[in-house]
Amino acid sequence: MPSLRVGIVGAGIGGLTAAIAISRSGCSVTILEQGVDIGEIGAGIQLHPNVSRQLIRWGVDKIIENDLIVPEELNTWDSGSELRLIGRTDPKQVAKQAGFPWWVVRRDHLYTGLAQAASEHGAKLIIQARVEHIDDTTTPIKVVTSSGQTYEFDLLVGADGLKSTVRQYLYPGIMPYAPNKLCAYRGVLPFSLIYKEIPEARLFVGNRLDTWVGPKGYVLTYPTCGGRELNVVTAAESKDYVTKMEDIEVEEFYGFYADFHPFIQKLLRLVKYTKRWPLLQTPRMPSWSNKAKNIIMIGDAVHAMQNHMAQGAGTAIEDGAFLGQVISEVARGVITIPEAVTLFEQRRMPKAWIKQQLSLQSGFMYTLTRPEDLKKRNQVGRFEVARWEYNPARPEQSHIEYRNWSVSRCIETAKSMWYYDAEGDADNAVLEYLMSRGEVDEFTQMSESLSRKWSSIVFGNGVDGSWVEPQVDYQHMKNSLYKANGKERDGIQEYGLHEEDYERFGKGL
Repeated sequence: MPSLRVGIVGAGIGGLTAAIAISRSGCSVTILEQGVDIGEIGAGIQLHPNVSRQLIRWGVDKIIENDLIVPEELNTWDSGSELRLIGRTDPKQVAKQAGFPWWVVRRDHLYTGLAQAASEHGAKLIIQARVEHIDDTTTPIKVVTSSGQTYEFDLLVGADGLKSTVRQYLYPGIMPYAPNKLCAYRGVLPFSLIYKEIPEARLFVGNRLDTWVGPKGYVLTYPTCGGRELNVVTAAESKDYVTKMEDIEVEEFYGFYADFHPFIQKLLRLVKYTKRWPLLQTPRMPSWSNKAKNIIMIGDAVHAMQNHMAQGAGTAIEDGAFLGQVISEVARGVITIPEAVTLFEQRRMPKAWIKQQLSLQSGFMYTLTRPEDLKKRNQVGRFEVARWEYNPARPEQSHIEYRNWSVSRCIETAKSMWYYDAEGDADNAVLEYLMSRGEVDEFTQMSESLSRKWSSIVFGNGVDGSWVEPQVDYQHMKNSLYKANGKERDGIQEYGLHEEDYERFGKGL
């Protein structure tokens, strides 16, 4: 069977992830990136267990391991005039329960690891390849870039972000919007600078992830760059809805946090934020694909979300992993491309919408303003804080019914997110689909479709092992079997066959 040709529009985190996963299925992958260079800005990113499991499977963690950090604490503070701890999560306990670590890393370091892994998996990257025209009226799909180059693909993946060209081709006029007035401000600070300028900062920031919540905004801090820098991301409510990045006066930025604890104000004075980032959300769409089901969109192109759950990039990584798994069944001849795309939409669309809603809800909880609401929220978190204060080394286990109000920190509150395995879900989606089709033997209860899928491992695996002829070195075997029989080497008694025994039956072993 000829290799499937898959084109990916966009070389962001989602596009690179899809390239890795689909390349692993045996397809020929080409990434078309409009920029003259590839890369990401240097702000930090959280990699929760639903994402770290994929990076470990693909070997990305080994590429960037020196820059990956496991925070020792996850804290939430009421950062009024007096700091008050209102939530605490142990990352080691999260890893124990979810099975995979909670990492933080600088965004460009993650990007570098994904780009290297995509290349090592055989994906081809073409820069300065802005997509100007898509023709899906014929098979294969034809894509024309700004340089006039034409490419043909059996499947096209739109991973081109908020301003997606693929989305505008399929659903013109649909654009991300601001569901509220919250905006973001982000950057990094060297720890050396922080400790020099604010000596007491050693009491507040280090190898830990802290969320400092206050009226109409919050501040998020955690280490990046192998622990040398502090990522500082803030959110605040602006006067109007913001839909594009814009410049602001730095004093206006400082004013958003005038009621926060003095330490937070000192920390923010070290950063010189002059950019306001919109927090946009893609509206729900009837479909993420074209009518022929050979174009599919992933990531921010179809489910951009606010950053209060730190799951935007993570959801795009899940998309890529899921898509790679269902496409691997296409490569083996088990299902067709339209069937794979349909399964992708059926599973991934509701999951993405849930995350969009969770992100909004998390933002609401971080930015409460009514005193009675703040009091109730803070009291709820005192249960887990008290456990830690009673015994910091070995806190008592939470009550079985307890749930943390901060859904972005509590795996018990959103198990479907933190425990989620995109590749496992994709495999199960294919199995369920195949069980609904074809005959079932009444005696053996074997599904014809499932039997064909599992048989494809032998008959449609895409790997021919006939070229591997076993090369047996009988002389080496003979030596290893009887040589130094009964003698000691490095203090270890060696045993084997006598030479005459080898000649009798050694070659038959």
